[in-house]
Amino acid sequence: MSRPTIVAGARLIALSPAVQDQPALLIRDGRIAAHGALDGLRREAPDAHVLEFAGATILPGLTDAHIHITEWAVARRQADLASARTIAEAVGLAADFAQHHPDGWLHGRGWNPHHWGGAYPDRTALDAVFPDRPVAFQSHDMHSLWVNTRALELAGIDASTADPAGGRIVHDDAGAATGMLLENAAQLVMRVMPQPSEREVEALVVDAQTELHRHGITGIHSFPGVHLIEPRPFPVLQRLREQDRLRLRVLQHIALDELDGALTLGLRSGFGDDWIRIGALKMFLDGALGSRTAWLREPYEGSEDRGVQVLSAEDFRDFVQRAAHGGIASTVHAIGDAAVQLAFEVLTDPAVQVPNLPHRVEHVQCCPPDLQPFAGRANIVSSMQPAHLISDWAAADRHWGAQRARATYAFRSLLDAGATFAFGSDAPVEPVDPRLAFYAAATRCDLDAKPAGGWYPEECIPMAEVLRGYTTGAAIAAGADPLAGTLAIGAPADLAVWSDDPLSLRGPELLQLRVRATIVGGEVVFGD
Repeated sequence: MSRPTIVAGARLIALSPAVQDQPALLIRDGRIAAHGALDGLRREAPDAHVLEFAGATILPGLTDAHIHITEWAVARRQADLASARTIAEAVGLAADFAQHHPDGWLHGRGWNPHHWGGAYPDRTALDAVFPDRPVAFQSHDMHSLWVNTRALELAGIDASTADPAGGRIVHDDAGAATGMLLENAAQLVMRVMPQPSEREVEALVVDAQTELHRHGITGIHSFPGVHLIEPRPFPVLQRLREQDRLRLRVLQHIALDELDGALTLGLRSGFGDDWIRIGALKMFLDGALGSRTAWLREPYEGSEDRGVQVLSAEDFRDFVQRAAHGGIASTVHAIGDAAVQLAFEVLTDPAVQVPNLPHRVEHVQCCPPDLQPFAGRANIVSSMQPAHLISDWAAADRHWGAQRARATYAFRSLLDAGATFAFGSDAPVEPVDPRLAFYAAATRCDLDAKPAGGWYPEECIPMAEVLRGYTTGAAIAAGADPLAGTLAIGAPADLAVWSDDPLSLRGPELLQLRVRATIVGGEVVFGD
């Protein structure tokens, strides 16, 4: 039996109606045992180790409810192009990185065409600097891949290569491939790229876990990557669990190409232990706003293009039904309003419900008023990433127009419709730092405080609701312990100690919050 621990601050926010405002809590055997004043808890547990944080606020640990853990862990060691404001700057950042990483394929990510007016880059800019070395750079949203001529040659892509299902090879006026690969077309290159070993990824995930703890994150909902590179997250996380190095509560979702194997084995949503549990079948209905591949009911502004429908309605329904019959819930990427409509229509059907886990729709970015009532139906979760708004609001105005933009990231409207939120980062698309989500959801501004007054500010939500999306909402989405996401007595002792009370802060003040300590299962995994 481990020694009890007392954690004390200025305030405890338990996110449980059964717990009144208290300054301290007692942990026994990895669970919350009592609340109260510090002196009273010392009398109750005189042998306890005391962690006292003057002026701090104690909150339940946060769950990042949408993260690509292995992709993010690997991406942290690749060329970072996120700061580029022109194509030339992106190439320059890549060239600087290449000087220190001279061998093999050059990998990178983070370029955002909306930083330079929305135009896709092409291979010529890369060829001028990298004529012989294969180069592949994922876009900020992970739905486009920018490659050079050498990478196209290694993948066997030329003017005659047909678009794969659910993907598009961009061609110039002469019919040549430009080096821009959208959605599933990226897999043509990804499959010929060398991948890191499972052991290498394990080390990177352990390092990434430390970064998550630094931000008060004690759990994750882990998603298979957009392009399904190896190694997959599940075996990596299982090995860390076996080695007693996993210090995150993990809900691991299943890739579409893993469904048959899962059904054959009889795996069901919810199977697992306190550290790793089986989640839902992950599918994609469309692409993304940044790559202009989100699937829309009406064309993009100034275009006849409606984006990319990655799965047909028939295939989507069939996969959901097959999974549900085997006890596996479904979660689906849906960003454009056409994709969101199909996702809600299929997943709210009573015939496909699963007892152990709710279905969920990932992103729910463009959700017009006629679709919002679907979000309030039973057994459906709206899994959203508020920090996307920081980089997306101007692109939504430009490509979707005012009417659709008004219904984009419609937090308040969805909440009023009865939605259950599960909030996350979508890392490596956005940083894991939850303060960005706090700020975005509460202000609807970018980091330059634009647009003034907030982007459709009527859709702001209070910080209490943002915190619920990272705690109790994420727990509902995971079908977890009924007390998970709270600091109620009996709840897992997963908590974060913050420098200030986030409920009392406004606007940019939220970005100044600091995590002073993170505790998982009663164990201190990060502390100042």
